[in-house]
Amino acid sequence: MVAINSMQIMVGNNRSYHIDLAGDPANPALLLLHGFTGSRVSWEPLMPAFLPNYRLIAPDLPGHGNSFVSANPEEMTMSVTAQDMKALLLELGIHHAGILGYSMGGRLALHTALYNEGLLDFLILESSTAGIANFEEQMARRQRDNFLADEIESRGLAWFVEYWSNIPLFSTQSRLPSVVIERERKIRLSHAPHGLAQSLRAAGTGSQASLWPILRDCRAPTLIIAGQDDEKFVRIGRQLHEELPFSEFMTINNAGHAVHLEQPEQFLAAVTTFLHTIKVR
Repeated sequence: MVAINSMQIMVGNNRSYHIDLAGDPANPALLLLHGFTGSRVSWEPLMPAFLPNYRLIAPDLPGHGNSFVSANPEEMTMSVTAQDMKALLLELGIHHAGILGYSMGGRLALHTALYNEGLLDFLILESSTAGIANFEEQMARRQRDNFLADEIESRGLAWFVEYWSNIPLFSTQSRLPSVVIERERKIRLSHAPHGLAQSLRAAGTGSQASLWPILRDCRAPTLIIAGQDDEKFVRIGRQLHEELPFSEFMTINNAGHAVHLEQPEQFLAAVTTFLHTIKVR
């Protein structure tokens, strides 16, 4: 059983983040950033593997769990949240950290690394992207995200969770044990519809700026992971590896988008091997 200390931290203009802390404060810090519809709780099954060597910080991201949701989407954008992640760490007395981010959390991890020079020890990106480089494609995606956000608010959370759980991106999760599927469903149902809708409007892939032109500015050692069955993110992972100067790219067999759920042992083995090769402050 992992000993977790939960708290609320206020940063910026009354933006309140609910975070879980675990591990020895003397250890290097590892910031865990969940994906869209996930929460800080999503990381609990993996925490024991990191605790011997790292202090873990797992926040609920804006619009998720018990963290804030704003009527103004500008307060929930990737760029603002990246600054909030630094402020949150500083509030805890942490001046540098590694980051592990999954999907949306990986996009935020990249923003945090690129917008906060000197903060990052290392970066682990699971099924992540640097945004949409083509303007027309980005606008089309933003339109779809905004439409889905409206649908979440009008049709309700139960409808959305059923819809979201069955999109093609997550089709490989049908192979998961029923207890894992049910746990993920409960996490998704724990959110407020308006919070998820605002997260899509503010921080969806269609709304974030493309980071592709500035990826070479990231000097942190980076591990990029994608599931072999997730063809889109295998392709994106290879592109990230080409642009990030100090990166490694790895695919995990028999896994789709949520590698840490579908092949947790292989995922942890890849991450642990990477962490053994780097130096942290």
